[in-house]
Amino acid sequence: MKKIKIIVLPILAAFVLLLNSCIGLSMDIQLNRDGSSRLTMIYNISRVLYNMGELDGNVQMPSIPLSRQDLQRTLDRIPGSRLASYSNRETTRDIIINTVIEFPNTQTLVSFLNSNVSNISINHNGLSGNFDMIIHNESSSAHSENLKELARQSFDGYNFSISFSAPANSTMTITDGAGNAINTPSSAQAALSGRRVSLQMNMFDSIFTDNGLGVKFNWQQ
Repeated sequence: MKKIKIIVLPILAAFVLLLNSCIGLSMDIQLNRDGSSRLTMIYNISRVLYNMGELDGNVQMPSIPLSRQDLQRTLDRIPGSRLASYSNRETTRDIIINTVIEFPNTQTLVSFLNSNVSNISINHNGLSGNFDMIIHNESSSAHSENLKELARQSFDGYNFSISFSAPANSTMTITDGAGNAINTPSSAQAALSGRRVSLQMNMFDSIFTDNGLGVKFNWQQ
């Protein structure tokens, strides 16, 4: 059984520094008018980190299920969810895992995502609604400059991205960890309105953003 403890949380920085290895994450959420959804996730996990597997003493941390069997066990606890596809491949640096998961309603999507990020809420009414996600809520000021510089080097080449589409045109607001709107980080690429909105930034900046990081999606016909 392969599991990596934690996902897109501030403690990931210290964890990765200890291993001198990193992880990248891409999430695409497609929400349908009836509340069903499709989540596509791609993990880029350094081979060193993958081979370490589950770390002793971190049982309180959320898990990233890596094998098909591990992911299916996770979904078995969420009634109605379905693993639509799973694949993995290797490069000289990384294990790349691509998964597509389908959910019958917003409650099941929230159940899955809430085990991996700080806080999520969805209000949905056909062609309108809002989807709020706090990715992490800790300030980067808690880390020393030496630690951040080492993390910056370790995370080089690994990105975090999230994209969202709904039955109507959407807007995305980037927030801090308290849900307050902030400017788009200078290193980020963002599409803030349209049929599909998105945010991409390197993993270091997503974790060490001042005062945390979140996104709010709104859509209306």
